[in-house]
Amino acid sequence: MKIITFVGALLAAAAALAQAIGAVADTGGTGVPARDPGPTTQPRSKPAALKVTLAEAATLALKNSRALKGAAQAVEGALAGVDEARASAKPSVGATGTLARMDKGLSATLPGAGDILLNRENQGSVAVQAMLPIDITGLIRTAVKASDLQVAMARLEVEQVRLSVVLGVRTAYYDVLRARAFAEVAEAALKNARERASMADAYEKVGTGTKFDVLRAETEVANVAQSALMASNGVKLATAALNHALGIDQNTPTEIAGAPDAAAAPELPAALEQAYARRPEAAQADAGIRAAELGIRLAQRSALPTLGVSWTGRYTPDDAGLAPQKTSWMAAAQVNLPLFDQGMAKARVRKARADVEAAATGKQALLDGIALQVRQAHLDLANATERLAVTAAAVAQAEEQYRLSQVRFETGVTQMPGASPLLEVSDAQTALTQARINHLAARYDILSARARLDAATGAK
Repeated sequence: MKIITFVGALLAAAAALAQAIGAVADTGGTGVPARDPGPTTQPRSKPAALKVTLAEAATLALKNSRALKGAAQAVEGALAGVDEARASAKPSVGATGTLARMDKGLSATLPGAGDILLNRENQGSVAVQAMLPIDITGLIRTAVKASDLQVAMARLEVEQVRLSVVLGVRTAYYDVLRARAFAEVAEAALKNARERASMADAYEKVGTGTKFDVLRAETEVANVAQSALMASNGVKLATAALNHALGIDQNTPTEIAGAPDAAAAPELPAALEQAYARRPEAAQADAGIRAAELGIRLAQRSALPTLGVSWTGRYTPDDAGLAPQKTSWMAAAQVNLPLFDQGMAKARVRKARADVEAAATGKQALLDGIALQVRQAHLDLANATERLAVTAAAVAQAEEQYRLSQVRFETGVTQMPGASPLLEVSDAQTALTQARINHLAARYDILSARARLDAATGAK
């Protein structure tokens, strides 16, 4: 009966312990339930209007960036890894409590001494042990250095994410400006088309125009109105994308200021040098190579002897026997010398050397990719700059062509005998709209390419 009760108590304690462990696991090991922040954008939200400049947008995006917060948390984890590596060189103290119950105690009868208790039915003991590893081979110091490199790599990852966030918000910012400029061009074209439709209708009523011109003008108004509607929707979508890049509710009515002119770009060789020197990925690759080299040292030293000293104190209140001793202690020094490890250390070294080669190859591939990014952004910037001058001249020519066609339309004459003045002005309007769009595209392509070049060269 006693055994059944004792086993039941153990099972109950195990169940309670399992329940407690499950509760801790559900809360992420913190004892506090995980907080679900929910989506940033609420379905029926009406946030206050926001007006930002380009610099303010970048600051706000960095403040709200989930990716940047995750990278910062990774740094904290790496710092904890350093503390863990350093802690392995410090003394450790542990206590062990034991309570055992036997089916019955043991005793013996000695002549002249009477009954002597050899073992009690209940046996309890408490032991305290202190251990101190002696880093005779530098294994722990090497592990600490490797952990320090992990911290450096995590911090470089933060810088890499920061550059990505800034590039994303700058691109989204320029896209809003681009979309709004396109919408203004479309609205201007729609206004002109409606004015021509009114004039065509008036000419047809007084007998100087034709029904064909009226229908042609109305069709043009419908087509241009669709373009204007698409451009307006493009502004809304670009604004939502900017709000997403800023990390705010996408329903926010965001107003932005104009963008500064793009700064002069460095020559391609200088840009490549800057990228190799400043890109956090390059420094991260160097740290990865050094960490892999430390891995070789760790693998080599895993086959060396280890030394540790310990002290153990024990209290046994239920001790019995011929010479019971309730308290005792023991100090020891232990040397562990691996004699045969099935070739594991040699395999670790071989793997570590392969990791070094892989890290070096990865760095070369990374630098090649960085060079391609810099070159592409540099060429895009040069191309957009050349296009800006060409499209500016095209806009001037298209404006003059439209002005002349408008004059001919108002006077009822055409450049070609028998042609429709309305068709001429409609074609001129289409050409002018396209020329303006091309000019705006070149302008904002310059800004976007400059932002990509800054990110590619690691500029802050």
